[in-house]
Amino acid sequence: MSPIARPRRRTALLALLLAAWVAGTTLGATTPSQHAAASGTLLQLQAAHADYVPTLNGTSPIFILFLGSDARPGEVITGQRSDSIHLVSINPALHKAAILGFPRDSYVPIPGYGTNKINAAMTMGGPELVVKTVEALTGIKIDYWTLTWFDGFQKMIDDIGGLTVNVPFAMSDHYSHAYFDPGVQTLVGRDALAFARNRHGLPEGDFGRSEDQGLLMTSALAQFRKEFVKDPSRLLSWVGAGLRSTRTNVPLDQIINLAFTCTTINPKHVENIVAPGTTGTVGGLSVVNLTSEAQAIFNDMKDDGLVARKRIPPSPNASLLAG
Repeated sequence: MSPIARPRRRTALLALLLAAWVAGTTLGATTPSQHAAASGTLLQLQAAHADYVPTLNGTSPIFILFLGSDARPGEVITGQRSDSIHLVSINPALHKAAILGFPRDSYVPIPGYGTNKINAAMTMGGPELVVKTVEALTGIKIDYWTLTWFDGFQKMIDDIGGLTVNVPFAMSDHYSHAYFDPGVQTLVGRDALAFARNRHGLPEGDFGRSEDQGLLMTSALAQFRKEFVKDPSRLLSWVGAGLRSTRTNVPLDQIINLAFTCTTINPKHVENIVAPGTTGTVGGLSVVNLTSEAQAIFNDMKDDGLVARKRIPPSPNASLLAG
């Protein structure tokens, strides 16, 4: 029996329940120009390729590109830079996953636009171009992409009742308003966003910020699994928190299957990695040049979605974690 065969038998019933619960929610493909940050859209979830149906039966890894736009209210969400870029890979058969963050200043080839910072790809061609850029860089075919923005992120955290995070070290950054003592605490949306944006107080800047954003993802997974085990109906609350203001072309049964797949992943078996690179300048601009070690990570992930322990780089926040 495949690891996700049992949850799939319950998909039809839960899909009906969820469909009734979110009745009235618009689920349809959208164009980038239609959605400004004030339009009510909290999250976009899209299939990465219109002519490709991802395999969700556990025989292949699932790759999802998570993007965070720095759009402010009134700005087009997909027309701004994607300052948060994470490729999440899930291996359902082994109940493991990996989160790979890309420094926003990574200087990479952008298909059709020459070489530029990776976060500029979305301003040139929306999330679809970011997908093409990451695929060309890594050699990995992406199944889905998701996109949210500042206020959308906050609202979703508030909709699930806050996010419990084990803050790994003290933070005090007046730029992001991240003021935290270390230890387990429940963050409301505003505080979770501050945590995700903090970089000025980190020794490796954006590298450390990317790792902290991955920590928020693993924290969300841990909370989701804990709540699901206690009360399976919480799956509807979590999915609904996004669907109420989501634009998507992904069929509802695939969304439910993805949610069920997440319940099988132990957060302790999720690697949180940031692609290693060195800082430099091009034309007076600060950039990150990804190293050969980054390419080795890409090659490793391509086969089964996982990264061998010997290829996992040191934490960019290692000096703070040691303290």
